[in-house]
Amino acid sequence: MFGKLLKYEIKHSSRYVLSIYICAAAAAAFMLLGMLAKVTWISVLGSIVLYTVGFAVVIMTLVSVIKNFYDSLYGAQGYLSFTLPVKCSSLLFSKVVVSFFWIILSCVALALMFVLIFLNAKAQSGSSFTGIYDAMKISGILDMLPSGAMIVKFLIIMGVLALLNILVFVGFVYFAVTLANTRALQKHPKLFGFLIFAGTYGFSNSLSAKLTTSIPLSVEITTEKVSIVFSSMDSAGQALASFGIAGTIFMALVATGLLVATGWIMEHKVNIK
Repeated sequence: MFGKLLKYEIKHSSRYVLSIYICAAAAAAFMLLGMLAKVTWISVLGSIVLYTVGFAVVIMTLVSVIKNFYDSLYGAQGYLSFTLPVKCSSLLFSKVVVSFFWIILSCVALALMFVLIFLNAKAQSGSSFTGIYDAMKISGILDMLPSGAMIVKFLIIMGVLALLNILVFVGFVYFAVTLANTRALQKHPKLFGFLIFAGTYGFSNSLSAKLTTSIPLSVEITTEKVSIVFSSMDSAGQALASFGIAGTIFMALVATGLLVATGWIMEHKVNIK
């Protein structure tokens, strides 16, 4: 049954985001056309449009995640959603999983757009990867970079942190929207939803910032290793980079708790209009 929920959720939510990806594909095609035809003004204009559309994809995906959650549960479709023979926790979890899917896809799309813009800029300048590599080798920049294995570990850690940040966004938003649709607050659900999100996120984020600076837990990157260490960012020594993660972990735990609370509210307190 959960698989059917996921299938329905992807199909239903796709109508909110597919138009954005179509615009992104059109912008990319326009830029590539200029690059292949070697028409500078088309190539430059395409890069600008693609750059703008890239950020629009991420923003509109986040907006669509919120809109889909609200419309499918607390709009006209709410009657159908809450009468399905599944637990509210399963209904909520399916929406969380699909939200992760769309947000990750939008971030990947943004990264690919930046790669296309970089390749376009390289083609316009006439430079080659071999020339860039040789210049970095002569200047000693390559000697300062971590090894390939360390870069992979760094990307894995950054990927985990990115997933935690997605969890934070989804957890706080879903909790705010759900609480705003209880009987006491549903006369103005959008206003109360915004106020609840701003209040809970602002307060939690201030605690997160204090935890990041007070708890010596950080990711440290050197030319030889990428590791999680129990030391402050100020005592990173010879590390190429070091950043605290205590606050991120705290926010993820709070978001998880809010999702649990959201499931309980959906089960016992939500009032479908």
